[in-house]
Amino acid sequence: MKRLFLIISCLSVSFLTSAQIDSFPVSAKRQTFIDAEIGGLIASGSRTPFWLQANQFGLVPKSSPAGTVRVGISERFGISSIHPNRSISYGIQAVGNAARTSTVLLPQAYLSLDLGRFSLWGGRRKEVIGLGDSTLTSGFYSWSGNALPITKIQVGTNGFTPLGFTNGFVSIHTFFAHGWFANTDSVQGSYLHQKAFYIRIGRPNSRVRLTGGVLHNAQWGGRSGYLPPSRAKDGKMPSSFKDYLYVLTASEGSDSNSQELSDFDRINRVGNHLGSIDFSLETTIGKWEVMGYHQHPFEDKSGVVFINFPDGLYGLRLLRRPTEAGGFQLRHILLEYFNTMSQSGAYVNTGTRYEGQDDYFNNYQYIDGWVQNRRVIGSPFIAYRSDLRPERQNEHPEKRIWAIASNRVQMGHVGFAGTIGRGVQWQTRLSISQHYGTHRHPFVQPVAQFSGAAWLTWPLGWLGGSELKTAIALDQGQLYENTLGGWISVRKVFKTVK
Repeated sequence: MKRLFLIISCLSVSFLTSAQIDSFPVSAKRQTFIDAEIGGLIASGSRTPFWLQANQFGLVPKSSPAGTVRVGISERFGISSIHPNRSISYGIQAVGNAARTSTVLLPQAYLSLDLGRFSLWGGRRKEVIGLGDSTLTSGFYSWSGNALPITKIQVGTNGFTPLGFTNGFVSIHTFFAHGWFANTDSVQGSYLHQKAFYIRIGRPNSRVRLTGGVLHNAQWGGRSGYLPPSRAKDGKMPSSFKDYLYVLTASEGSDSNSQELSDFDRINRVGNHLGSIDFSLETTIGKWEVMGYHQHPFEDKSGVVFINFPDGLYGLRLLRRPTEAGGFQLRHILLEYFNTMSQSGAYVNTGTRYEGQDDYFNNYQYIDGWVQNRRVIGSPFIAYRSDLRPERQNEHPEKRIWAIASNRVQMGHVGFAGTIGRGVQWQTRLSISQHYGTHRHPFVQPVAQFSGAAWLTWPLGWLGGSELKTAIALDQGQLYENTLGGWISVRKVFKTVK
């Protein structure tokens, strides 16, 4: 079991400001990308509709009305005329929001050294990590781009790297990272441990490609004044190098002589562990590129051996090859189903080596949950308590300490995207979900929720070419405040190559 945690992985698909410069010639010595946007939103209620704020890297205010200004720059500098794929790059983005509470955010600030097939970078960077369709998704399981990015240092491959002895038929993608969580009211100074390994069978032009792997995340270290001695020694969670080795191998602390381990650490794994085991199949059918995928969640060893099956995210994507035709076109279809009802069963003491009540994204030590800056890091359909209607927040008043109020959910999601004419892009997402609370603290009755949105992006002639983004979104149900809202913004992109 420990070896399985050591060999772990994921496919990283990133919405990065810096990723845009990939369209420049690799041979260019200097490539610059500048992005500026100004906009605002308004809603019928005080809360921003779900699909205007979810999976937006924590940039869109939760309250309405709101205004925003975003400015970003990224540059890449070639460092070798002989090896054009060796470079140094950086990216910075600043966001100012004026809402009920005004904020200034820094979602990106990183420096990267790229040496062909390998990359080393540090800072804060926008990422969506998992295997699936990142464009129209309801949200990847454990790293969805729903929260403000976490500051970290990461080393790994630059995407999938072919293995030479297979003549390019097998390729791998892997990375290893250390990060720092933002402080909260209950936990300060905690760390992120993250590692991944994915393997793909099939070349880029193969008719069928199979991919699989695992992403492993862990929150560890830090201190808290809210925890009893049985869960933290003098309010401090294990943070020594020896403790880090327990986190690295996802090991129990029972055999350790570390003075920092509490009774809780000795009967559980050191740190708060979670992640997903991913699979996908890609093929081509006529004019459509087809991908089917599954992200299977784990919080402990019961999830690793699929005791919690059929929990996870299931997706089917159809992507039509580009054409020159005008008119109304449907180019992208996504169907997803998300289920977290099992959690390895309703009982902790099962009489076997595998316990139930996995309680996704909640933890007895890190009581803020799998959260960064008051937003869930993973799927936004695992509901954060303070976002809910007041009656849902207070349904179990004595249990409001738990940040995640509903992690047992069934959800169906569809997404569509395409073009109108030769310039207007359109997109829509529609989601229906049923929420049950948690195994330990279920809702009195299941709670139904609908969230939907539609976007149009219009090309403009201003400033030598810019775009107008418009959107309308609706929430209707018993989980969130019912609201109808809209978004409008103008965005300009500058690119230079030298």
